[in-house]
Amino acid sequence: MTRSMYDSVSPSSIPAGAPMVAGYVDGRYANLTALAARFPSAVRVAIAVFASTDAGVVLDVENGDATPAQAPGWVRMRRSHGVDPTVYCNTDTWPAVRQAFAAAGVAAPHYWIAQYDGVAAIPAGAVAKQYRSTDSWDLSIVADYWPGVDPAPVQAPVPAPARPMDRRRLDEEVR
Repeated sequence: MTRSMYDSVSPSSIPAGAPMVAGYVDGRYANLTALAARFPSAVRVAIAVFASTDAGVVLDVENGDATPAQAPGWVRMRRSHGVDPTVYCNTDTWPAVRQAFAAAGVAAPHYWIAQYDGVAAIPAGAVAKQYRSTDSWDLSIVADYWPGVDPAPVQAPVPAPARPMDRRRLDEEVR
């Protein structure tokens, strides 16, 4: 099962009742506060557009925002604060972003990939895919669990193995 997530530079453009929304912590369209006010019950994803911003869980790597070469430094910075970060980029930029992490010797983050093909399917190696764009908002499909965004799943306790009965006790119970 997957989820739908909306993002927009204008929170009022996002459909009411959206269960998951993304907004910006910095830059020209910083709107996370307005997003939180409009969608208090939604899962909110905080995006940074500048690699110098020590905030957010996602770094936006596209023209006018952070570059592939800046992404490893931002990820390292966010990890130093206990964040499990994600990098957003399009399918054409994704290879350059992965190469930047390899060259910097930094473990790869999670990826949210943009590919406006209308296909709601998350590519292998990603946690989300932005697949539709309108004049008002963008739509992404998101994995059921997005590390760094969702709380860690709780593991059900494993029952202790049954103690084997010794032969003498078993014989007594049979009698």
